[in-house]
Amino acid sequence: MTDQLKPTFTWKKKHVPRQMTSLLFPDQILKAFFHYTTDAISISNMDNRIVLVNQAFEQYYGWSLEELDASPYCFIPDELVNETRQLFDAVRSMGVHLTNYETVRKRKDGTLVEVTLSATPIRDENGSIIAASCVTRDISDRKRIEKALRQTETKYRLLIDHTQDLVTIFDETLQRIYVSPSIEQQLGYSPAELVSPGSLEITHPEDFPLLLAKQREIFQTKQPVFLELRSRHKNGAWISFETRGIPMVQEDGTVKNIMFVSRNVTERKVSEAALSRIKKESKIIAEHTDDLILITDKHGEIVHLSPSYERVTGTSQHAGPMCFQCVHPEDVERVREQFHDLVRTLEPRTCEFRYRSAHGDWIVLEAKGAPILTDCGECDGFIIVSRDITERRNNELLLRQAEKLSVIGELAAGIAHEIRNPLTSLKGFIQLLKPTLSEQQMYADIMLSELDRINFIVSELLVLSKPHNVQIKSLSLVSLLENVLTLLASESNLKNIPIHTSFEYAPVISGEENQLKQVFINIVKNALEAIDGHGEIMLATSAKADQEVLITIADNGCGIPEELIPKLGDPFFTTKENGTGLGLMISSKIIKDHGGHLEIASKRNEGTTVKITLPIAHEQKGPS
Repeated sequence: MTDQLKPTFTWKKKHVPRQMTSLLFPDQILKAFFHYTTDAISISNMDNRIVLVNQAFEQYYGWSLEELDASPYCFIPDELVNETRQLFDAVRSMGVHLTNYETVRKRKDGTLVEVTLSATPIRDENGSIIAASCVTRDISDRKRIEKALRQTETKYRLLIDHTQDLVTIFDETLQRIYVSPSIEQQLGYSPAELVSPGSLEITHPEDFPLLLAKQREIFQTKQPVFLELRSRHKNGAWISFETRGIPMVQEDGTVKNIMFVSRNVTERKVSEAALSRIKKESKIIAEHTDDLILITDKHGEIVHLSPSYERVTGTSQHAGPMCFQCVHPEDVERVREQFHDLVRTLEPRTCEFRYRSAHGDWIVLEAKGAPILTDCGECDGFIIVSRDITERRNNELLLRQAEKLSVIGELAAGIAHEIRNPLTSLKGFIQLLKPTLSEQQMYADIMLSELDRINFIVSELLVLSKPHNVQIKSLSLVSLLENVLTLLASESNLKNIPIHTSFEYAPVISGEENQLKQVFINIVKNALEAIDGHGEIMLATSAKADQEVLITIADNGCGIPEELIPKLGDPFFTTKENGTGLGLMISSKIIKDHGGHLEIASKRNEGTTVKITLPIAHEQKGPS
């Protein structure tokens, strides 16, 4: 047993009497403890010289017993030598016990270390003090932790005292025991007003049951909770807070206090309400506007189409890639290129194109595309707003047509005036010379007839300008048409082109006879010229709704290319080699002046159909 407790190190001690060693360590158990303990132990005699140290002392401080014998205070900082000497003199002379006395010691490498000293006197069998023992324990780690804790506590205290969030601590009875200083800024109260006995209850009455329920939940689950509460400001207003309740768990695992961290979200609530209102208003606008609103993601995939898309275009697709199949074939490449440029450059684009509507008609859309940017400036998608401008484009076309007619009318009036002046002179001199031409009066009659014809043609040019004093009267439509056919019968027979008639409806119309004859002669003559070889012409009348009559003139001639039909009626546009391009323009103006409508349909190598609608007369009309 004694061999097992024999220490494994060489004792470091001075040459002291054997009696003292036996007195200090009467058995092997104490020797083993002295050796194996991790605390640094030293024993000093009555002369304040260290006579014995354990191995932990040497390992901890780095000084050997020989070095300590030569310099007893080498491990004590100079400023603490006197203090240490006085303390141990008290231990040896008065038997004072030191317990956990905090001080500083110095290692051999010069580093300082914080320690606690426990010093006790050593007595002999007679009770006399013969030495002093000192147990040193390193508390550097503890001090470091305590310092870190103090710093952390200071930081948290600064954070709580200066945070804009409201920090409140409640005890188990839901009484406030702490309120952060931010309460004054948030609600106008001082912390003392809310933690003093009988303090105010500022929680909204409707929210107080929720607060109690969340308190019970925290005590039961020991888990944080989230809730929204309203608190009364000192001025009486209710402020909304987003609150997190945190249990403060004790060492025994119980919850004693609860900390609530509250953030003022009143402005956010107001903003959310305003945003909700804006969204509702935007939704109403989007659902009822005729503008077509399309939204895509940043890759160009459709994520939203406004209801107007389905109303105007019949498209109900609400997701998927951008589709260009309803865009006019002549515009599709340009539209696709504009969209890809928008996605690539993130710069707004405006594009005008034709689009097939739900009814199969081509409408003109003006589309404006722009990127949707986040607060960071990143692209989150694209919005394309398209507007139907078909009516605007038609109005612009009519305006240009009216301007052309106005210019041509002024030009025609000038030409007619310049022609009539010499024409009057020629007619007057021929009439004067006629009696002298006894044998050649026939030639004078022919010349006068031709001059009258020239005068008639010049008068027709004036139709291009505003007509004045036109005599409007009731006319039999069928009789008018039969007179036209009589005038054109010779040309029809010469070309061997039959003109079939079907007068199912023979109403009375109101109009200027010569102008209406001019229209029908012009159209029937065009039909005769369009037929090369065998062919025929159909002239028919039929009743139409709204007290109107429909006159249809159809031929099976060469026809007109479909792409040229919109240009018919433009000044000086013609498909004939020797045409002037004024006939249809004048005819359209005459029919329009009579309150009617002229429509042309044609297909190449199949023929042309002209439909004229005129109102039916109900009473005799005078000059206008």
